[in-house]
Amino acid sequence: MDAHKKTETNLEVEILVAHQNNDGLKLAELYAEAAYNSSNSDKACFFMVNAYTIALENRHPDTRSFFQFLKKYDRER
Repeated sequence: MDAHKKTETNLEVEILVAHQNNDGLKLAELYAEAAYNSSNSDKACFFMVNAYTIALENRHPDTRSFFQFLKKYDRER
C-alpha cells in the first residue's frame, strides 16, 4: 500500500471515530483536511461542504476559512 493511500485510509478511520464520538470540532477539521488534500476539486468541495456545515453547527473557529474555500470554487456566494 502506498503512503498516500494509507494516509487516506487513516483519515477515513479518524472521521468514523469522530462521528462515533460525536466530536463536531474534530469532524470539521478532518473533513477540511480531506478537502485540502484532495486533488479533485469536486471531491474537495464535497468534503469542505461537510466541514463547513459541521463547523457552523459547532461554532468552529475556522468556519470563515471553510466558507472562503467554498467561495473560491464557486460553491458559495
